[in-house]
Amino acid sequence: MARYDDLYTGTITLVGIISAVITFVIIVAAQVLYYQFQTIEHQRKNIDAPLVLTENALKVQSEELNSYSWIDREKGTVSIPIEKAKKQVLQELTHQTKEQPAETPAPTTTPEPVPSTES
Repeated sequence: MARYDDLYTGTITLVGIISAVITFVIIVAAQVLYYQFQTIEHQRKNIDAPLVLTENALKVQSEELNSYSWIDREKGTVSIPIEKAKKQVLQELTHQTKEQPAETPAPTTTPEPVPSTES
């Protein structure tokens, strides 16, 4: 007859092993979730962050490049849009090359080979 104060060691061992495995799986799953959320948060904050300062700086620079403005009123120096300035420079360079005749390059001579002194 079984006594009531007997311990069921097989059942206790089985429950202990299953509990240890479940605890290990929960710890690994929590770590995986942590690193996944950390990666998502890093991407959200650092990679996908709006570049407000850069976009504002580009907007200001674009406005400066594409508008007329005074550089020095006393000297009468103005800033013109970049596309118009490019066209003017291209026209000036075209007129300069038309006015100046093309220089012919000096003829190049090749040096004669030095005879070898080996005997």
